[in-house]
Amino acid sequence: MVHSPSPARRRLLAWLALLPFAPPAFPQARLAPTPSQTEGPFYPTRLPAERGADLTRAAGGNGVARGTILYLTGRVLRPDGKPLAAAQLELWQCDALGTYHHVGERGPQDANFQGYGATGTDADGRFAFKTIRPVSYPGRMPHLHLKLAHPAALPLTTQLYVAGDSAAGDGVVRWSGQDVLQRLSIALSPAAGRESGAVEASYTFVLAAA
Repeated sequence: MVHSPSPARRRLLAWLALLPFAPPAFPQARLAPTPSQTEGPFYPTRLPAERGADLTRAAGGNGVARGTILYLTGRVLRPDGKPLAAAQLELWQCDALGTYHHVGERGPQDANFQGYGATGTDADGRFAFKTIRPVSYPGRMPHLHLKLAHPAALPLTTQLYVAGDSAAGDGVVRWSGQDVLQRLSIALSPAAGRESGAVEASYTFVLAAA
């Protein structure tokens, strides 16, 4: 003998049947785009002969750049969290002597430091640079300059800072605010299996849709 479901069970089954079509209780959170910052004025006026992702060696040099080796990796994402493949990244910074490598710059220069590098992201939005830990110079705390571009996103020019470094006297940080400084900070840790004393850090960039 087959028993029909009780009224309470029928109500439960009817409710369960509606679940796949019910809207989610909470919409998927979107990622906030990475804050932009000023370009410089030290974007290179003449790019180096070598423009790869390893800034620790330069064309015409005879050794490794001065300073602490930094392995910077990360991803480039859309606000919905999906990766941006083939995004283009540029990175430039002063050398360990506090000098930018561009036409008209005065002061001693590290001939083994490339000063500028470029790379692209893979299918998962990942990128990697090998450079040096940024150093300070008068009026600025240690920082890295970056430009990012992708056909489906708005271009981004920004800077990254080392968490824990002093921002005293830095006009760019003062204008941007401490909240932006925190969002643009990277945490350094020892780079296991790399050169002695090398450090590593990771950062995720989020580009707004074009």
